[in-house]
Amino acid sequence: MILRTTLISIFLDYFQHFRQSGTRPLAIFGCILAVSASISSCAEWLPEAHKLDLHQGNTVKLEQLERLEPGMSKAEVRQILGAPMLTDPFHNQRWDYIYRFIPNKGFERKSLLTVYFDENDRLERIDDSKYIEP
Repeated sequence: MILRTTLISIFLDYFQHFRQSGTRPLAIFGCILAVSASISSCAEWLPEAHKLDLHQGNTVKLEQLERLEPGMSKAEVRQILGAPMLTDPFHNQRWDYIYRFIPNKGFERKSLLTVYFDENDRLERIDDSKYIEP
């Protein structure tokens, strides 16, 4: 966009110059138009826009996971891991901690940690089969 705007401003400056000097501006206009069209259509050589690394969800460290013990209350688990990313209204006894990392270059990484509570709201078990430490 900046390149196109710059070319247009250069063209207008030259057009004014050639108009005052009596040169044929239509021929020069055609040349400049052809050059600017060819440059803007072949934009592969332009650099890519910068993309930031994207972190989404709960970052659960291995140290936090190791601090969990069966029999802990929901409040204790929340204090250690933080609020869960997903709480299912149909399964109140299950908390999902989901994390996604999408780097600027490279492959996306996903991590899922699920904790289950019993009917007394005590930690029953931890499913870390899809857990990857961020």
